Amino acid sequence: MIKKKILIFHPKLEPHKDFHYMPLSALSVASALIAQGLEVKIIDDRLVSNPVDEILAYEADRIMITVYTGYQVTRAYEVSKALKKHNPDISITWGGPHINALPEQTLQSRHVDRILPGYYECGEHRMPWELVNPEDYINPDSKRFIYVSTYSCPGVCTFCSTKNKRQWIELPIKKVQDDIDHLMKMYPYKECVFFDATVFTRPQRVKDLSQIMMKHNLDWIADARAMEIVKSPDILDLVSTGLKQLTIGLESGSDRIVQQMRKGKNHLIEFEECAKIMSKHNMIMASGVIFGCPGEGPEDIKETIKYIRKVKQINPNFRLSTTFFMPLPDTIMADEAKKYGYTEPKTLKKWAVLGQSNHFKYNQWMNNPWIREKDEYKRIYDDFINECNYLI
Repeated sequence: MIKKKILIFHPKLEPHKDFHYMPLSALSVASALIAQGLEVKIIDDRLVSNPVDEILAYEADRIMITVYTGYQVTRAYEVSKALKKHNPDISITWGGPHINALPEQTLQSRHVDRILPGYYECGEHRMPWELVNPEDYINPDSKRFIYVSTYSCPGVCTFCSTKNKRQWIELPIKKVQDDIDHLMKMYPYKECVFFDATVFTRPQRVKDLSQIMMKHNLDWIADARAMEIVKSPDILDLVSTGLKQLTIGLESGSDRIVQQMRKGKNHLIEFEECAKIMSKHNMIMASGVIFGCPGEGPEDIKETIKYIRKVKQINPNFRLSTTFFMPLPDTIMADEAKKYGYTEPKTLKKWAVLGQSNHFKYNQWMNNPWIREKDEYKRIYDDFINECNYLI
């Protein structure tokens, strides 16, 4: 019996970048398909000059594309349109966060035949690492790989695309151990970056992950929530070996904006306490701030900058990156932006057009129409960026 052939296309996340991480989303989907006895190939848009020709040459029974809102929609739309122009009968299926937010609208496009809503975690199936070449995803300076050991997030932030009702899933620690053992046989990595929304929800799991990192003498980077570190401060004493950076989401220093984001009523107090705890350890405390939220004005950015400077005094190892808010579909803050004149695209084609310009820009001004007293706000932001010497 001839196996059905499935091709998974991983669109670019942003227009230009020198180094890339392995396409874990495509590999996770591939794991489930292979378990069903299907033949699977992954084509990564970031590695090929002409993905349409590469896809057509494989002669797949179905093309599957995983898509996050933004530039990935742009690339997925362009490639799907080109494939349909060459062969109108070619079968194209879209999945991923954008489809989960806008399933009906996506299906209205004549370039998409089917959608696969939902989430596909590689929990019960072996990750098919052989489908990618690790040499294609190596920054020779860092020798770093990414891994996801948990899916979803316990948080309820209003700007995030992760739906609150989605179940938080931990991969079995034995599977994590086997995956990292396998990756270390493929290439002599030096660092592991956990792309989990947060790693520190359960202290015992953090200890287990730390043991895996120590086994391979790997430096590691992870995310946590301030409340988790404050609740279990001793955990850093047990896992700090090799933990070179912990990213703690700040998002804003304005209490009004923090409450709009639903970061928790004690978020700023907990973040400050977290900075104190982390200052006792030799690791970077990295964080991000989202400027330009719906209805934000000069008084909000002044509060945020004042708070950032306070945190920097508490923890000299504090590092910061800034972005500007961009509405993601089917989120509460996208609805807030609509109150200030934001109009959400009504078709997949219009989302693709928007994706050409609205991918995240770090430490750069973005002209959000919902910012109040915009000229003054921009002046304050530009002055801060120009003087801040701990941006990442």
